[in-house]
Amino acid sequence: MVATDILKAQSVGASRLSDVTTLAVGYIFVFSVVIFYLGIVTLIRYSRGETLTMGRFYGFASIAETIPSLFRQFVAAMRHLMTMIKVAFLLVIELGVFPLMCGWWLDVCTIRMFGKSISQRVEFFSVSPLASSLVHWVVGIVYMLQISIFVSLLRGVLRSGVLYFLRDPADPNYNPFRDLIDDPVHKHARRVLLSVAVYGSLIVMLVFLPVKLAMRTVPSIFPLVISVSDPFTEIPADMLLFQICIPFAIEHFKLRHTLKSLLRYWFTAVGWALGLTDFLLPKPEDNGEHENGNADMGRHERGHRQAVGQERALEDVNRPRYLVANANLAEELDDDLTDMDRWAFVLRIVLLLVVAWMTLLIFNSTLIIVPISLGRTLFNALPLLPLTHGIRCNDIYAFVIGSYVIWTGLAGARYCSDLVTTKRTKVLLNQIWIWFGIIFKSSVLLSIWIFVIPVLIGLLFELLVIVPMRVPVDESPVFLLYQDWALGLIFLKIWTRMVMLDHMMPLVDESWRLKFERVREDGFSRLEAFRVLQEIVFPIIMKLLTALCVPYVLSRGVFPILGYPLVVNSAVYRYAWLGCLIFSVMFFCVKRYHVWFTNIHNSIRDDRYLIGRRLHNYGERENVVRRDGSVIPGDGEHLGLIRRYVIPEEE
Repeated sequence: MVATDILKAQSVGASRLSDVTTLAVGYIFVFSVVIFYLGIVTLIRYSRGETLTMGRFYGFASIAETIPSLFRQFVAAMRHLMTMIKVAFLLVIELGVFPLMCGWWLDVCTIRMFGKSISQRVEFFSVSPLASSLVHWVVGIVYMLQISIFVSLLRGVLRSGVLYFLRDPADPNYNPFRDLIDDPVHKHARRVLLSVAVYGSLIVMLVFLPVKLAMRTVPSIFPLVISVSDPFTEIPADMLLFQICIPFAIEHFKLRHTLKSLLRYWFTAVGWALGLTDFLLPKPEDNGEHENGNADMGRHERGHRQAVGQERALEDVNRPRYLVANANLAEELDDDLTDMDRWAFVLRIVLLLVVAWMTLLIFNSTLIIVPISLGRTLFNALPLLPLTHGIRCNDIYAFVIGSYVIWTGLAGARYCSDLVTTKRTKVLLNQIWIWFGIIFKSSVLLSIWIFVIPVLIGLLFELLVIVPMRVPVDESPVFLLYQDWALGLIFLKIWTRMVMLDHMMPLVDESWRLKFERVREDGFSRLEAFRVLQEIVFPIIMKLLTALCVPYVLSRGVFPILGYPLVVNSAVYRYAWLGCLIFSVMFFCVKRYHVWFTNIHNSIRDDRYLIGRRLHNYGERENVVRRDGSVIPGDGEHLGLIRRYVIPEEE
C-alpha cells in the first residue's frame, strides 16, 4: 500500500512537471520563431543597403508616432465613460434612491394612521423586498410630483422673482442633463443632501403633524382600512381609483384652476394683513409681462425712490441676491434701508411662512377627516342593498365618495353665489328649476350608463369566462353583482375610449364615435335625453340582453326538451354563452370571408373579361321616347349618341 501511494505521488508530480515543461518549450519555440523572423528580415534589408535603425523595423516609427494620439483618444474615451458613469449614478440616486427614501419616510410618518407597526413593515420587506421597495418608490415619486405641481401653482400665482431660489423647469436656459454632465460630484452631493433635508422637513410638517392632529381630533375614524386588493370585488382598488375616479375628477372638477384661485385669494388676504401684497402678487398691469430679470427690479426700485421706508423694505430687502452683478446699486439700496425696515420685513416673511404652514396643517387634517367621515356614512348604506350584500368599507372608496360629494356641493354653492351677485333672485329660481330638470334627466341617463349597463357587461363576462373556468358542472354559480358592476365599468370605459379614438378599431363602428361626440358637444345643459336613449342606451341594452337571454333560453328552455340527463343539461348551461359566442364569431367570419371572396371574384372577372360594364349601352336596340311623344328607334351604335344629344332637347 505504501509503495502504491509513493508511485501515485510520483506520477502526479511527473504529470505536473510535464505540463510545465511543455508550456515552457512552447513559449521558447514561439519566441525563437519570432527572433528568427526578425533576423531574416534584418539580413534582407542589410543586403539591400538599408541602414540598421530601430525605426525601420516593422513600422516602429509610425507606431511610435501614433502612440500619443491613441493615448489621447483613450483618455477622451475614459473621460466620456466616467461622465456616463457619473450621470448614471446621479440618476440612480435622484430617481431611485431618493424617492425610495421619501416613500419610507412617508410610511414611517403615517404608519399609526393605518394601525400598523414598524415590525410589520420590516417583515413585509423581508418576505418580499422587491414589492415593498416598488410600493415605497411609487409613493415617493407621487409625493415628489405633488410638491412640483404645488410649486408650479405658486409660480402661476406669485410675482416673478419671489421663488428665485427654486429652479424653474419652464426656463428655456435650464437643462437638467447639462447640469448633470457639467457640475462636479460634490455640488450634486450638496444638492442631494439639501433636498433630503427639505423634503424630510416638509413630510414632517405637512404629513406627520396633520395626521397627528387628525388622530387627536377624531380618533374614532382611525385606523383607516386601506386594502389595495379587495377580496370581495377581486379587482385592485387602484385600478378603479386611477382609471375611473381620478380621470373623472380631473376632467370635470378643474382642480388646477380651483387651487390657483384658492391660492390667489389666500395670498391676497394674508398679504394685505401683513403688508406684503406688492411683494407677493404681481400688479394687474404687469401680469404676463414681468420677467425674472434684474433690470426690471432695478427700474421698479428707481421709479419708487421716494416711497416710504416700509414700502422700500417690502420691495427691496431680498434684492441683494438679484443684484449681485450690480454691486453699486445693491449697496445704494442697502444704504437707503434702515435696520428697522429690514427686521420688520424679515419678521413679516417669517409670519407669512408660519401662517402658511398653519393653513396647510389645518387643510391637510381636514382633508383627511371630512371626506372619509362623509364617505363612510354614505358607504355604510350600500351593504343594506341586495345588490351589494356583504361589501365592506374601503376607505379609498370612502375618501373618493366624500370628495365627490363635497366638491359637488361647493360647485353648486359657487354657481348660486355667482347668480345672486350678478343677477336677480327670480333668475336664480328659474335657473334652479331648469337645473332640476337637467339633473333629473342626467341622473336617469347616468344611472343607466353607470350602473345598469356595467352590470349587464360584467354578468355577460362572468357567464362567458369566469363560470366555465371556475364553477364545476355539478355546482350552481353564485353571482356577485358588485363584482360584475366593477368589471363591467372597466370594460365600458375601455370600449368608450376605443370608440373616441380617431382611427378605426375592432368592435368599433364609426357611427358610435359620431354619437358620442355629439353628446359631448351638447353637454349636460343641452342634453337630449330621448335621443340619447334611442340612439345609444337602448341599442346597447338590447344587444346585451340578447346576448344574455338567447343562450339562457336555448340552454334552459329548448335543450332540456331533448331528454338528456341532468348533468348534460348543466354542462350545456355552463357553456351555452361560450358556445353562442363561438358560433357568432364563426358566422361573422364566414360572412366576412364571403364578402371578401365575392369582391375578389368580381374584380378578377371584371379585370379579365370586362363583364358587367356598359359603354353608352353599345349594341342594345331599344326605342327612345321624347317629351313631345315622338319615338326614335334604337340603332345599335348610334343609340348612345341619341341618348347623349337628342334627349337634352327637352330642356
